[in-house]
Amino acid sequence: MKLFTKFKLKHEVFFKVINLDWRVVAIELMDDLNEERKRRFMTEQENYDLKQRLAIYKEKEQLNQKGAQQHD
Repeated sequence: MKLFTKFKLKHEVFFKVINLDWRVVAIELMDDLNEERKRRFMTEQENYDLKQRLAIYKEKEQLNQKGAQQHD
């Protein structure tokens, strides 16, 4: 038997624990990434909505100014 194989068999439990821990960490990181993406999307959507509302208010203000000028 090769030396590495002996070492691996002797410490098999240790390697399984490490592999399991890394899998758990990877899953947790992926979940965190997905949550962060959701928050970013919501923020970007809110930004877009606010820009749309601002454009509407600016348009209304311009129309009001034009109407006031016509009455003068």
